[in-house]
Amino acid sequence: MELFKKLDGELMIELGGNLKQLRKSKRYSQHELADQIGVSRKHVIDIEAGRGTSLLVFIKILKAFNKSEKLLEVLSASPFSPKEMFNKENK
Repeated sequence: MELFKKLDGELMIELGGNLKQLRKSKRYSQHELADQIGVSRKHVIDIEAGRGTSLLVFIKILKAFNKSEKLLEVLSASPFSPKEMFNKENK
């Protein structure tokens, strides 16, 4: 899987860019999203630039975009660690 070949920083930048596209598709300004999830506009800018955030803020973002089903995927994920899954897929 390509995901495991990317560096953490690359994943953060890609995820931030995807969140920015999602925000724009929902026609939220950075300020509106920041108000909705309880952070500053600067924090939203940092997230979209791939500079990270807390897990709590990430959960709030998913809820703001009605993507809570993604949380369920994680919560009901395989009991295998990412390393075990990678090794299994690359045998």
